[in-house]
This record gives sequence, structure tokens and C-alpha cells, in this order.
Amino acid sequence: MGIKCPKCQTDNPDTQKFCGECATTLPSSEEIPASPTKTLETPTEELTTSSTFAGRYQIIEELGKGGMGNV
Repeated sequence: MGIKCPKCQTDNPDTQKFCGECATTLPSSEEIPASPTKTLETPTEELTTSSTFAGRYQIIEELGKGGMGNV
């Protein structure tokens, strides 16, 4: 995993202390807070045949369903 420069947004290897593009001091990996994963929750009413999911996936047909969800 690399470190993104806070000034120019260039990706840099974890081993660098300064940005290879603009020479800005990079934060150490201990200083970078872990960001939680965000889950996209869509009500099941919206997921019908021919609807679009996440702005780019079109629902064609239901393949199966079970206790944990539909495919």
C-alpha cells in the first residue's frame, strides 16, 4: 500500500519520507487513520428488472434467492 501525498495527491511507496513529485513531507503509515468501509444500501423496491444499480449496473433477471439475499 502506498502513501498519497497530501499536497499533490501523487501515490508514493511506503518507504519514502518525502513525495517524489513535490518533495512534501509524507505522513508515516501510523499517522494515517484507517477509514471504515462504506456500504451502499439500496431498498429492495428499487431493484426490479430493468432498473439500474449503483449508477451503472442494470438488473436483467433474478438468478436465485435465499436467507441472505437475492442474486
